[in-house]
Amino acid sequence: MPAERGDIRSALIRQWELIAEAYPAIDVVAPSRVDGWDNGEVLAHLYVQPHLVAKFLRTASGEGPDMDVAQNLAATRSYRRLIDASAREGASLQKFDLAGPLEAARASVLSAPLDDSIQTYQGIITVEDYLVTRCVEAVVHGSDLVEPVLPDPVAEAVTADALISVLAVSAPALVAEARALPRGDWIALATGRSVATGPLAGATPVMS
Repeated sequence: MPAERGDIRSALIRQWELIAEAYPAIDVVAPSRVDGWDNGEVLAHLYVQPHLVAKFLRTASGEGPDMDVAQNLAATRSYRRLIDASAREGASLQKFDLAGPLEAARASVLSAPLDDSIQTYQGIITVEDYLVTRCVEAVVHGSDLVEPVLPDPVAEAVTADALISVLAVSAPALVAEARALPRGDWIALATGRSVATGPLAGATPVMS
């Protein structure tokens, strides 16, 4: 089941913690599950996430959002080149250890005002919805590492539900079929980490 509303903050922190705890045993030069990235580039991409969350939380206000979770996740493809360049630069600087950024962002994430909105690079989104998208990022890329980081159960539920919301926009008739899958299987199909068969083949991935 999806997380209770207030759990998203602690679920994100726990997911980041799992990645930080796994880091010492990860071979940073080994290929990851992301085409063209090694483990170091995945870690470097994750490294910046707490910094961005803390930065955007400083813009929190009562202004209404202009995007939701589904819109944010569906738009990630348009930022692919920028994300790739950032990850490669971070890896070259050996920005792999999530522990420092996590500790710097912990207090602001755990006290984040869920009903407020924040300004992000993609637009204005509620704090709650933005933290959901960061949970998706952390769960999916944690699983991209070799060996994968098993996700926090609440974070995994949040991620599966968020990806269902994207499918509900693009192919609403297939939502029930997606919900019938184990969460991990659905997340892998929805993000292109595995290839769907049957009706879902034409509707996935919903983000990459």
